[in-house]
Amino acid sequence: MGGRVALIAAPALGGIAMPSHLVRGVRRWLEVDGAPTTLLVVGRSESGPAPQVFLVGPALRRRFTTQALALLDDAGVRVLDSGQRVWLPMTDSGLGWQWVGGIQPFLGIRLPSATSVLTAAYDQLLATRRGTLL
Repeated sequence: MGGRVALIAAPALGGIAMPSHLVRGVRRWLEVDGAPTTLLVVGRSESGPAPQVFLVGPALRRRFTTQALALLDDAGVRVLDSGQRVWLPMTDSGLGWQWVGGIQPFLGIRLPSATSVLTAAYDQLLATRRGTLL
């Protein structure tokens, strides 16, 4: 489509879309985790209305409760289905995607698991609901 590149979501490489107002907190949660990962967030800006997409690796074996899934769904967090496209912008000029921390990996990318991103979003939503968000 217009010469743009897209990734096709699959179990080994997928995406989790969420409203832009959740992105910053989720990034903070993931950075505290300490696992050496590369956070690649696709989207126009952190303040725009369009959802942003975290590129993620495979999900871990954690199961979420029905209540947790409902809270995530109500907040607009969704896992991209296999076969769904993640359109990549053609530039890293701030209008498209960002390497979090400003450092581009040079030996490969190790993405966070889908489970880590969902857990971070869920924890942020719970903290916001309880009034304990930092």
